[in-house]
Amino acid sequence: MKGFERLFEPQSIAVVGVSDDPVRPASQTLHTLLRYGFGGRVHPVNPRYSEYEGLRCYPTIDAIEEDIDVAVIGVPARGVIPVIEGCAKKRVPFAVVLSGGFGESGAEGIERQKQMLAIARAANIRIVGPNCLGIANIHRDVYAAFGSMTRPPRLERGSLSLVTQSGGFGVSLALACATAGIGFRNVIATGNEADIGAVEFIDALVDDPETDIILAYIEGLNDARGLLECGRRALHAGKPLIVWKGGVTDDGARAAATHTANLTGRYDYCRALFRQAGIIEITEVHEAADFVKAFQARRFPRGRQVAVMGGSGGSAIVFADAAQKSGLRLATFAEDTRRRIAEVIPAIGAVHNPVDFTAGYIGADDEKLSTAVHAVLDDAAVDAACFNLATSAASACHAAARVLTSVVAGTTKPLFVFLALPESDAAAALSVFRSANIPVLPSPVRVARAIATLASYREALEQHRRADDVGRSASAAGAAEAVPSGGGALSEVESKAVLQRSGIAVTRDVVVRSAADVDFAALSPPLAVKILSSDIAHKTDIGGVKLDVRTPDELRAAIDEVLANARLLAPQARVEGVLLSEMVKGGFELLAGVVNDVVFGPVVVVGAGGINTEVFRDTACRIAPFGEETAREMLGELGCRRILDGTRGRPALDVAAVARTLALLSQLAWHNRARISEIDINPLIVLPSGAVAADALIILNAAGEGDASAE
Repeated sequence: MKGFERLFEPQSIAVVGVSDDPVRPASQTLHTLLRYGFGGRVHPVNPRYSEYEGLRCYPTIDAIEEDIDVAVIGVPARGVIPVIEGCAKKRVPFAVVLSGGFGESGAEGIERQKQMLAIARAANIRIVGPNCLGIANIHRDVYAAFGSMTRPPRLERGSLSLVTQSGGFGVSLALACATAGIGFRNVIATGNEADIGAVEFIDALVDDPETDIILAYIEGLNDARGLLECGRRALHAGKPLIVWKGGVTDDGARAAATHTANLTGRYDYCRALFRQAGIIEITEVHEAADFVKAFQARRFPRGRQVAVMGGSGGSAIVFADAAQKSGLRLATFAEDTRRRIAEVIPAIGAVHNPVDFTAGYIGADDEKLSTAVHAVLDDAAVDAACFNLATSAASACHAAARVLTSVVAGTTKPLFVFLALPESDAAAALSVFRSANIPVLPSPVRVARAIATLASYREALEQHRRADDVGRSASAAGAAEAVPSGGGALSEVESKAVLQRSGIAVTRDVVVRSAADVDFAALSPPLAVKILSSDIAHKTDIGGVKLDVRTPDELRAAIDEVLANARLLAPQARVEGVLLSEMVKGGFELLAGVVNDVVFGPVVVVGAGGINTEVFRDTACRIAPFGEETAREMLGELGCRRILDGTRGRPALDVAAVARTLALLSQLAWHNRARISEIDINPLIVLPSGAVAADALIILNAAGEGDASAE
C-alpha cells in the first residue's frame, strides 16, 4: 500500500504494554503475532519485565537497539504520551494506539489527543486510532490489533480489504464475509481517526495490487470530497467500493433561508455522493457478503433483463417480484429459445420466463439440463440469470453444480444460484460452485438485489468511461466572475443577474420605486409584481407577491399593496422597490438550488417547484460540479419526471434545457464555493423550448471574499 508499506508489511514491531494478564490489549497483540507466525521481529515493551514469552522485553521503546516500523500501544491513556515521545526519539514511522480515553471521553481526553497528535506530527509519526482495534494484513500475518480482530475464527487470505470506523461492527461484517467463504487482504479499524482516517486508507487500497474489492463501514464523514474522489478512482481502477454509512437519520439541522436548504438532509448528500462515485451502498450485514461474492465472479450484466429457471415455481415468483422492485425486468425469450427449451424439458414444464423444469428434472439428465440452461443464457435478451435449486436434494444440487460449472465457462453473463439447503447437506455442490466462482445465495430476493447491484455498477462504469464529469473541472461561462462583492442575501434582481452572467436564462424584469414610475406600454402582461428586498427571503409569506396582473389599474393596485404589506409585516426590511416580471406561461415549475455544506461543499438540488416544493418534497441532489448527463440522472429520480416528458396530450418539455441549467448552476456554485452560501431558484419554469428562472435568491458568505475560485 503506497505510503503505508512499513505499516502493513513491517519487519519489526514493538508492542508496548504487555503484561501477565492475557486479556490486556498489548498482550493479545503479541500473543496473536506469535500464534499466527508473523515473520518479522517482535519486541515486547514493559519496564517490569526483562523477558516476555521467551523474548527480550525492553523498558521503553527507545531502548530497543534496532529500527522499529510499527509501535502497537496498549497502555492506559495517561501513559500514551510518554510512549509517543519515545517513538519520536526512536523515529518510529507508525503507531497503532489501541488505548481509549482520548477524544471520545470528554475534555481531558480531547486535550490528550491534541497533545499526542502534536508530538506525532512534529516527529512525522502517522497514528492509527486511538481507541481502535488496530490493523491486520492477513497475507503477511501482521496483527497490530486486539479484541475480536485477533480471536478465532482466523480470516482466510483473499482479495477483499475492510476499512471500518467501528471495530466491533466492522468485524461483524468481516465474519459475515468469512462465513460465506470470502478471504481478506487487510482489515483496518480506524477508531477516533486522530490522524489517519478511513478515507485515506481507502485511497491507499485503491492502489494496492492485492486488493480487488474494498468494503467500508463509515459513521462520521469529515472528508466527503476525498471519499468522492476515492470512489471515482476506485471506479476507474475497476475495484468495487462497498460502503455502509452509519448514522443516517440525523438531518444535520441548520438555520436556512432558502427552500433548498430545508428540503434535504446530510444523508441525501451522502447518497448523492455514492451515486456520483459509483459507490455501492449496503444497509444489511448479509449484503456485504452477497455483493462481494457477486463482484468476485467478475461477470457483469449488459443490461437489466433477467431470466429465472428451476423446479420451484414459488421461488421464481419471489425472484420476479424482487427483480422488478430492484429495477430489473424479466426478459422475453426469442421463439428459438422457447423451442430449444421445449425439446428437452417435460411437456408440463414452462418454456417462457420463468422457466419451470418441473419436479425431479434436475439431476435426471445432465445433457438435457445443460441444453436448457444454454438456451436461456444464449438468448440475446437475457443479461443475467437465477437458477433456483431451493430445497432440491443434495444429489440434484451436485448434478446442477456440475452442469452449471460447464455452462458458465462459455458465457460472460452472470449466473446466480438460490439454494436453501444447509451447508452441511449440500457441501459437495457448494464446493463445486465455489471452484467455478458461481455465487450461491440463500434467498431469491438476495439474488435479485445482487444482480441489480452488478447492473448499477456496470452503468456507473460506463458513465465514468464516457467522462461526463470532465465538466467538473471546466468553467461555466462567467461562473468565476459572476458574484459581486460583499456578503448577505442578494435581491432578486442581483440574484438573477448572477445567474444570467453564468449562462442561466432568467425572466425579463423591470424595477420601479412606486406605481407612479410605471410605463405600462413597455411591459408585456401578464405580470408578476414582487416586493424587492434582500431582507425578505420569502416574499409570499408577507403578501409581497401578486400574480397574473394584466391591466394598468391592476398593476398600480398591486404595487401599492405589496409595498404596504412590506411596511406592515416586515417593517425592519430595507425595500429597494418593486419588481415587475413578465410571467412565463405554459410550463412546469421546478425548484433548483444549491446548499454549500460544510462537509460536502456545494450540493445542487432539483425538485417539484412552486407551491409543490415543501408539500411533496420531491427532490434529487448531486455534489457540484457535474455535467449534463449527471443532471439528467437527477431528473430521472423525480416523481414529477413523467410530467416533463408530456402527459395527457400535453407537449414534452425541454429536459435538455433543465439539465444544462443544473450543470451551469453546479459550475457557478463550485467556482464560487468560498462566496456562495445558498442559491434558491423557485420557480425554474420548464417550457417546451427552454427553461427560465422566474425567481431567485442568492446568499453570499462575506468571509470568503477574495477567494472566489480557490481550488
